[in-house]
Amino acid sequence: MKKKLSLLAALLACVFAFAACSTRVTVALNRNWNADTAAYDGNFYEQLTYDVRFQEPETSTLNGLQYTAIAGSYKVTVEAVATHRTDENGITANNVYHLTSTQEMSGTIADSDGNTIYAFGGDSGVPADTVTMEVWFRDVSEGLIPMDSTATFYSHTPLQGGGIGIYSYTTRIVYNADASSATVTVTDLSGSITENVEGNERVAILAADNAGERTLSSLTDDYSVFDNAQLEFMGRGLAFAADSSNTVTVVSAAGGAANVNLSCSEVVNSNYTFTLDGTSLANGESGSTAISTCTVNFSLVNAGSNTGVTHTVYYANTATSGNNTYRNLPLRKESPFAYGMGTLLYVLTDATHTRPAAE
Repeated sequence: MKKKLSLLAALLACVFAFAACSTRVTVALNRNWNADTAAYDGNFYEQLTYDVRFQEPETSTLNGLQYTAIAGSYKVTVEAVATHRTDENGITANNVYHLTSTQEMSGTIADSDGNTIYAFGGDSGVPADTVTMEVWFRDVSEGLIPMDSTATFYSHTPLQGGGIGIYSYTTRIVYNADASSATVTVTDLSGSITENVEGNERVAILAADNAGERTLSSLTDDYSVFDNAQLEFMGRGLAFAADSSNTVTVVSAAGGAANVNLSCSEVVNSNYTFTLDGTSLANGESGSTAISTCTVNFSLVNAGSNTGVTHTVYYANTATSGNNTYRNLPLRKESPFAYGMGTLLYVLTDATHTRPAAE
C-alpha cells in the first residue's frame, strides 16, 4: 500500500489492528441536536457552515514537503427523513437522518525552501481538493446505526517518498439490518483525471488504494458502530463531563473498522462568534458569546503503533431539554495532519435550522 497523507482524508481513517473486548459496551445517546431533546423531530433540518484555516507547523517532517497558502470551506447538512431504503439489500427504515458534507481546499505544496512543487484549486487552473460525504442512519431509538454511505475524494497528496500523488475515487458502504456487517466498495477514478503532470518528476496520477469490494463482519461485537461520515454528529448525542470518555467502532472505506475513543478533557466557558438562525452572537463588549463547551478528543485505541493523530472537537454543552439553545453544536474543530505538517482549524460561522423552501 502506498503511504500517503491526504489533505482531505476522512477522519481517523487508517489501516490498523485492534484487540477484541470480552463484553460489548454500547453508548447511550440523546437527541441533543434538538432544542427539545426528548423526541424525534420529523421536521429537523440543520446546515452548518465553517471557515477552514491552516495553522502552519514550525517545521515539516515529511521529506521537507510543506503546505502553504491553504484555504477552504466546509458545510454539513442534516435533515430528518420519514423513510429511507437501501436498494442494494432492500432494507427500509423509518425515522432516519440524512447527512451530507462538502469540503473544498486550495493551496500549494512546496519544498523546504518554499519553492512551489504543485498548486491546486483557486486560480491554479487545476481542481481543488474536495471530499463529499453522504450517509443515512437510524434514529436514537435504534442507536443511530448506519444504513449506507457514499463518499467522493479528489486529492493532491504528499507521499513519504517525497513525491505528490493525485487521487480520484469514490466509496460506497452498505450495512445489513443491524449494522453488524457491511459491504465496502472502492471505485478508482484515476483514469478520468485530466491534470497535466508531464515534466514534473515529483507529481504522478495514482490509482486508489483498496479498489474493489470487500465485506466487513462482527462490527457490533465490541461497541456501538457508526459510519465515519456520521461520527462527529453522533458525538453530539453523548453526555460528556470532564474526564469522561466513550469508545465506539467506526467504519470507513480506507481503514475498515476502527475502535475510536471520544474523551472529554474539560468543560469550560469559551467565547464564540457566529450566526445562529439569523441572529449574530457577536454581541457585548467582547464581541462574542460565552458558551459552555466540552473539549472532546477523538483518537484510535488498540491500534498498536498505528495510533494516528488526535482530532479535537469543541461541542456546546447540553442545556435543559426544551431549551437546549446551542444544540451541542460542533463550534470548532482541530484536525492535525500526520507527520507534523500542520493543522486544519474549522470555525463555525453560521448555523441554521430553517429548511429552505422547495424550488
